[in-house]
Amino acid sequence: MINKKKILFNFSSSYTGGGLKRLLSFSEWFDCHDGALFIVNERSKLHLLKYKNNTYFYINLSKFKKALNSHKYLIDIVNSHGVPYMYYSYGIPIPCKIGSINWFHLSNVLPLISHSGYGLTLKRSLELKWLGKLFKKNYENAEVLSAESNYSLNLLPSSSKYTRIVSPNGSDKEVELFDQTRQYKVKNIAVVVGTFFYKDLRASYRVFVKLKEAHKELKMVIIGISSMIPSEIVSDKNIVVTGEITHKDVISLLSTAKFYINTSKVENSWNSASEGVLLANESYISRIEPHFELVKSIANSSYVFDGNVIHVKRKNISVEKLMVWSDIIQNMNKLVKTLK
Repeated sequence: MINKKKILFNFSSSYTGGGLKRLLSFSEWFDCHDGALFIVNERSKLHLLKYKNNTYFYINLSKFKKALNSHKYLIDIVNSHGVPYMYYSYGIPIPCKIGSINWFHLSNVLPLISHSGYGLTLKRSLELKWLGKLFKKNYENAEVLSAESNYSLNLLPSSSKYTRIVSPNGSDKEVELFDQTRQYKVKNIAVVVGTFFYKDLRASYRVFVKLKEAHKELKMVIIGISSMIPSEIVSDKNIVVTGEITHKDVISLLSTAKFYINTSKVENSWNSASEGVLLANESYISRIEPHFELVKSIANSSYVFDGNVIHVKRKNISVEKLMVWSDIIQNMNKLVKTLK
């Protein structure tokens, strides 16, 4: 039996998006199963107060300390609480052997791939390349390597000295909402979620323009930071920009959307697209490997290629193969037991 209090998770660089979702899901599960130790960012504190059985260490490292891969806080925790049975690091290089078993989870593929064509600033590109060097330098301190898709996992070392595993984000909410969504009345909107550089909004706009030829009343709703949207798109009277909205409102828009469009150039996992594909009436998503993994899991052969995008209809989708968080965490615990 693993002493849960001897499992140490490091989520100190994650307080939004997929990182926060994984942190909250892990926190909830372990809170109901004797608790665990978590290193987290101070900005996550309000989300975690209700989990009384876990122990949280709140930190906020400067960019300089992150660049140096400073780990004094880790040593202090180990000295105070003992060597953990497992140390799990979410997207943070493992600087030395922290636990009896050390697990590195890749949370962002950009440190490990070429940045050409993604619109990164020189400063951000250099930061990511340096992080990639730290990853590679410190792989040797891990026994387990994981990522959120096969595409991402293949960027990690394939040596037999490592146990490698795909550890996706749980699809609890998507599974819960999938059948409910069919009750919503479909509106004449195409929804795009996210405005960051790699989302390639110009490609999304081209898909929209093509769809509008057959759906004259169609509007495109873009969810995200409005200042990042190209001016020629914003000026189109058929474009509605919501700005940043709550996740509940995102779900509401996707659940009534005639179309979901995602032309992202790169993704760590397919989870950023799964909500849209499962909730919208039809979806057009870019032909990148994580998106292939998604449609193969939920649509089998019921999808087609339409130029540079994959077209899939909700009526041809099944959620039977999707994993929920409890399955993912229990698989993690089972794997760790086999390594001790």
